[in-house]
Parts: sequence; C-alpha cells; structure tokens
Amino acid sequence: MVLTTRLYTADDLWQMPGDEPWELWDGELRKVPSAGGRASRIAGKVLTRLSIYMMSNDLGIVTGADGTYILSRDPDTTVVPDVAFVRWERLPNREVPDKYIPLPPDLAVEVQSPSDEPADMAAKRALYTRAGLRLLWWVDPASRTVTVHRPGHPSIVLTATDTLDGADILPGLTIPITDLFA
Repeated sequence: MVLTTRLYTADDLWQMPGDEPWELWDGELRKVPSAGGRASRIAGKVLTRLSIYMMSNDLGIVTGADGTYILSRDPDTTVVPDVAFVRWERLPNREVPDKYIPLPPDLAVEVQSPSDEPADMAAKRALYTRAGLRLLWWVDPASRTVTVHRPGHPSIVLTATDTLDGADILPGLTIPITDLFA
C-alpha cells in the first residue's frame, strides 16, 4: 500500500522517528506489514541456519528482519528482507555500516505472511530482479514451498522432498525444506 506520493530518500527514511519498519519503493514510502508467528518462526530458522554456517565459513554478514538494504538510488529503493546475506568483499574494509547497507544483498529470503498482498509480493520480486539480486528464496508457509529465483535461470519451486542450497553464493550450505516447516 502506497502511503504518499512524495519521493523520499534513504536518508529521509533513516531520519524518521519511531521503530516502525518501512521500505522505499522507487522513493515511495511503504510500511512493512507484520509477519505473524509462523512466518517469523520460519525466518528465524533460516537466520539460525545461515548464522551457524557463517561460524565455519566467514564469507560475510547475515541480517534479520531489521536489516535494511539500499537496492537503488535516485529514486531510492530500500528493502527489509526477512533474512539476507552479503559477502565481505562487497563491503569496503569488511565493515558493517551503522546505517543501511548501501547495496543489494547477495541472498534475500522473504517469508510470506497472511498480511502480504499478492500484487505487492510480485512487485517486490521485481525490485530484487531489477537490482540484480543473485539469489532469492521466496518461502510460502501456506503451500510449504520455497521458490528459488536466480538471474539467468528459471525459477524453481522446492517442496518437502527437496533441499535448499546456497549455490555459488553460500557453497556447501544445504537446508532440507522439511526443516523449515517442521
């Protein structure tokens, strides 16, 4: 849902009072809807698995549902994935910014919740695609599936008998789909 037609910047968003989760889509301010218990639990499982993986493979940083990424500038687009990962070599001096991460993540994980509107979900996938995101896991708790989006590859829908993998972004990482929905 668009709240205003004024174009905002990532700096404007950073300065906003309160702790409400907001995103900018092409400069338009959008409130991030609450996830709900099931979606939050699934995102927590993914965050935990990625964090454990990072303990043995110091490839970058993992963020949860408060990590904001700037996908593009002028007009600014920021997103708050449920879980995300960005490689160290993309962060100057391996420093984690105090403010928003000024680039798209290498992996974004979005977990659908009952409050998500289908048109908004499609629009958000398009934002990630336009930003050149290397790997997107779109988790649908209702159908117990994960759709994997990678540029230059057809989308793949994984079910309970399948296993997620980190591809070339997180080599060796595997997560059985059943683990996410157990």
